[in-house]
Amino acid sequence: MKALLAVAMLVLQVNPASTGRASGESTRFVFAWRGVPVGTVSLSLEAGRFTYTSRHLHVREGRAGERVREVTLDVEATGRVAGADAVPQALWLWHGPPPEGCVKGREELSGQEGPHCVTSRSPTSAEGTMLGARFRASYDARGRLQALDVGESRFTVAAPGERLRTPPELFADGVPVEGGVDGALKLVPSKQARPTAPVPDRLPEMTDWTPDAARALSRKVHAAFPDKGPTAADWRSGGEGEAGGCLAHALRFASLARASGQRVGLVHGLLVVDGGPARPHAWVRVAVRGGGTLDLDPTSLDPVRADTHLPLALVAPEGPGLEAGERWLALLRGDWRVVRATRRE
Repeated sequence: MKALLAVAMLVLQVNPASTGRASGESTRFVFAWRGVPVGTVSLSLEAGRFTYTSRHLHVREGRAGERVREVTLDVEATGRVAGADAVPQALWLWHGPPPEGCVKGREELSGQEGPHCVTSRSPTSAEGTMLGARFRASYDARGRLQALDVGESRFTVAAPGERLRTPPELFADGVPVEGGVDGALKLVPSKQARPTAPVPDRLPEMTDWTPDAARALSRKVHAAFPDKGPTAADWRSGGEGEAGGCLAHALRFASLARASGQRVGLVHGLLVVDGGPARPHAWVRVAVRGGGTLDLDPTSLDPVRADTHLPLALVAPEGPGLEAGERWLALLRGDWRVVRATRRE
């Protein structure tokens, strides 16, 4: 069966728009996991050489930095790697929806090869699997990739020439806060900002709690992490581990709440401490029995106040967080400024 599949992949056509004929192009994408921006991916094709560059958030000893990885491959006019029978994964998707069927694809950074299949296709979309993982890609009218969803990850294109802060820069440096050190935080859109809906007070699936029970769980989660700071636990669905940052605390809270039959919301937002810049942060929101909501920060146990915590999005903890991803992307683009409510606009 494996031999038949290999033969089938070899005889199926590669997307003609993905071949080396279109040269001298480059595109950049923002990579987000569960709505959290973690890096950028740049693609370039020049004179038969395809380059894949990943710049992503790298945490070491509790500090956010950047890790750069780059792979350059010689590609033939068919789009396949020179001297091989595999197509670079990103190149296969980049220029136009690939035709239905399967090819052998190569994941650029790992070098892993295997079936890349399109099961459904239209002029502006493609769905299928890559190395067994389901994907959905969307394209513009020219057939250029605009967004790619793979599992809990999303890649969103950046416009040509667009000034875009990298996610590592956002985590390391934060966002300047205008208007002094007192007063509630708010977002002020730039002229080019796209209209966005306000952050909802609650999600439909959130269940009612008593404040005492929610605060008790927050203290329990806080105590479960002796070491505070970004680690791999922040990228685990339940925040598993004994060391972790704000996302690990929020995900652990949500996981324990779910185990007891309760549903909460995950807040993506910004935190301002001691008059510094606004830095990415995460906390939780619970629905209160009798009406209203309560925001809790299990990382610090500090009160969630309008002058320190600024919500960007409220999402389901176990979901892909696509809305949060759009809000973070707008912040990276510079569509919003963070100001104090006391500032006159």
